[in-house]
Amino acid sequence: MNAKKLIRLVIIVLILVGGGIWGAQWLQHRSNHVFENDARITADIVAISSRVDGWVTEVPVSQGDNIRKGNLIAKIDSRDAELKLAELESRLEELEAERETIDAQISLAENQIRQRFTVQTHWVEASAAALATAESQVKLMRSELNRMRPLARRNVVSTQGLEKAETEFLNAQNRQITAVAELQANKAKLLEISAERGSVTVLKKQRAQIEARSRTLTAQIDQQRLNVKDRDVISPIEGVVDKVFVDNGEFVRPGQRLALIHNPNSIWVETNVRETDLRHVELGATVNISVDAYPDKPFAGRVLRIGDSATSLFALLPSPNPSGNFTKISQRVPVKISIEQVAERPLKPGMMVEVEIVIPDR
Repeated sequence: MNAKKLIRLVIIVLILVGGGIWGAQWLQHRSNHVFENDARITADIVAISSRVDGWVTEVPVSQGDNIRKGNLIAKIDSRDAELKLAELESRLEELEAERETIDAQISLAENQIRQRFTVQTHWVEASAAALATAESQVKLMRSELNRMRPLARRNVVSTQGLEKAETEFLNAQNRQITAVAELQANKAKLLEISAERGSVTVLKKQRAQIEARSRTLTAQIDQQRLNVKDRDVISPIEGVVDKVFVDNGEFVRPGQRLALIHNPNSIWVETNVRETDLRHVELGATVNISVDAYPDKPFAGRVLRIGDSATSLFALLPSPNPSGNFTKISQRVPVKISIEQVAERPLKPGMMVEVEIVIPDR
């Protein structure tokens, strides 16, 4: 065997040995990992929509802009809404003025009725005292008259004295009748004053109606203020503008999508693992990630969540099998994998990646 043949044989042996070693390592690597090449960077894409209709007057953002929470996305013409709000606030002020007027009327009427009731109560008490005095005088005069009549028959008392006693008795009876009439009149007036409290009740009912209208109007004002506020469409999160769907001068409807935003610091990898490999996947397992956009930059992550249902259950077009012909297809289950954002090589939603999920030692 010459030298050339020997070198050729050595080279072939080295190639075979190297290939065998590489093949063994490749098989071992494949047996220790679950591979998926259909995976993507995913994020929560927030669709910013309008809650009101109107003409767009300002769109200060564009695709790719970094925005903070509360930044203006679009502004909708608010002139009509502000005029309506001013009208409602003016009507509320009128109701407040009416309520204050009725409060003053109620306070004045209650004070007047209270004072008149107090004075009239004193008059009733005075009339009752006067009646009691008149009744005492009647009893006294009756007793005196009854005493003098026998004496007058025996001529012990003169006729003039008896007539005087009879006159005083009649006068006492008249004073009693007058006192009774005055007491009844004062009591009737006291009842009349008490009845005037019904006017206060009417005023209070009017006040309650104004308060009810005021509450209704306040709710309308709050709703209108919200309407005005909703005309400034702001970002609910800090993130990046993915796309803007509206321009200045366009008319938008409630629910119309204006922009898409996502938080670049809240991303993950979403992949669908074959059900035959799912038994090798565990929560927290290490994952080697290769991003197509940065093939020379390795990334690492961990399994965050394993889906509870196969993706076929959520297909828009279900595949029933009424004919009985059946072809078994391996189903896939969604798996969520963590990944860290890198400033110098930013990861964007939709980027294709390949994952190698490490199978833990059993």
